[in-house]
Amino acid sequence: MRLSRTIIAGSMALALFAGCGARGGKGKKEERLVQSVAVHTVRLDTVVRTVQLLGTLQGDQQAMAMPKFAGRVTEIVKHEGSTVSVGDPIAYVVNDVPGMDFKPGPVTAPVSGTVGKVYVEVGQTVAPGMPVASVTSYGERVKVKVNVSDQDLRFIRPGALGSVSVVAFPDTTFTGRVSRVSPVLDQTSRTATAELVVDNRGRRLLPGMACAVRLVLEQRDAAVALPLAALLSDGSARVAVLEGSIARFRQVEVGLVGDRTVEVVAGVEPGDKVITTGKERIKDGDEVKSVENGLQ
Repeated sequence: MRLSRTIIAGSMALALFAGCGARGGKGKKEERLVQSVAVHTVRLDTVVRTVQLLGTLQGDQQAMAMPKFAGRVTEIVKHEGSTVSVGDPIAYVVNDVPGMDFKPGPVTAPVSGTVGKVYVEVGQTVAPGMPVASVTSYGERVKVKVNVSDQDLRFIRPGALGSVSVVAFPDTTFTGRVSRVSPVLDQTSRTATAELVVDNRGRRLLPGMACAVRLVLEQRDAAVALPLAALLSDGSARVAVLEGSIARFRQVEVGLVGDRTVEVVAGVEPGDKVITTGKERIKDGDEVKSVENGLQ
């Protein structure tokens, strides 16, 4: 009996202690973990929006050699890679109509340059207007034509800057400028053709190479700029600005949205610190630990 009384008394004492502890912790404020965030200092910068298009390099002059009459190819005198002048024979064709005695006639080079591709073989029948060979003239400059969408066409003007990349030289970017823009859209693709002249000093670029062309569509110089990563991903045009160690969400007015940066017309000023990484994990008024990082 005495042992039972001792156990009951001990149980009551433990329950009383636990109850006091629960009542004492009821008014205690919940502590939030201080989050680490990456920040970027707002500054004046250039905001650029570009478009990347695909094309094929062409010579400064490029034309097809075609026969003037139908017949059979009897000889190819200038093979691929040969240098030719205007009027040089590339191949000979004979009109071998039964009962008629014709002499082989030449298919001549329409421009001076290099024979790029021969499309026929000896013995093959050809007709007027059928390509026999392509002749390309190129040197310290080449051309490339790209198809521009109707949405981007209004931003492209002769003289606009472009950069050209080819697989053969992955670490080199070649400079080009728009020389002409077609004023007419293709009805099927809804695109227009823009032609660029590309610097080819050293003659490393060859006609026929596939290339990627990046054209500058819009540019703002000395703009209040932020990395795209600074904008909240919910589409609300808000950023998280660091005030001391406290994060404050702020509405901004956005201007030009570039490839890597965005122009901010109102809402932040040069010198402000905005959070680029970690902003989705915090709430307005949270204390944070910041780490400065470069442009993202």
